[in-house]
Amino acid sequence: MMKTLMAVCIALFVTMIPASVFAEANLIVGVTPGIFLYSPDAEEFRVSDGEKIGEVDGYFSNKATLSLGVGFNTPVLFVDLTGGVGYLYNSAFTSTMLMADLALRFKIKREELTAGPHITIVKYDPDWDGDANISLSDDTGIMAGLAVTMGSKAFSVAASLDYVKASFDVESPGVSLNGDGLDISGLAFQIGILLRF
Repeated sequence: MMKTLMAVCIALFVTMIPASVFAEANLIVGVTPGIFLYSPDAEEFRVSDGEKIGEVDGYFSNKATLSLGVGFNTPVLFVDLTGGVGYLYNSAFTSTMLMADLALRFKIKREELTAGPHITIVKYDPDWDGDANISLSDDTGIMAGLAVTMGSKAFSVAASLDYVKASFDVESPGVSLNGDGLDISGLAFQIGILLRF
């Protein structure tokens, strides 16, 4: 469902771009070493393997990502389509991430300052690293919010404030003592760099 929604959104935006714009396409690289995720429901998560009990201690997780894609430069905005990889970590669990992102960056001050919405589809492959020998299910989640860049066309500092939606179920024989999966949904703040070639 999420992949279909992303494909439809990309197709709609690409068809809206004039043909002359495609001559102004750029390779883009995004490096985001600092993503701070606040998940208010994560701290309540407790799990057991029948012998030990594990739990998430705290509300915060960290992410780091690397993305590569193409950006289309129009007189009004940049339309950026990227794919990437990432890593989510905290004291109790970690996860690799595969991502696809669409960003509309409206030019507020020529190319030095942009702002606009973005949406990311994220495929998580989590591992439980805390007490208790359990496994967590994969999940495809969504991250969406407001993205801002400051700098030049070639090099910008990029930041965003996003809502994240994702949850991991406990796989048998592990048992969630809360009756629910590990819900990491919440707010994320990202900061990194964006390069255009």
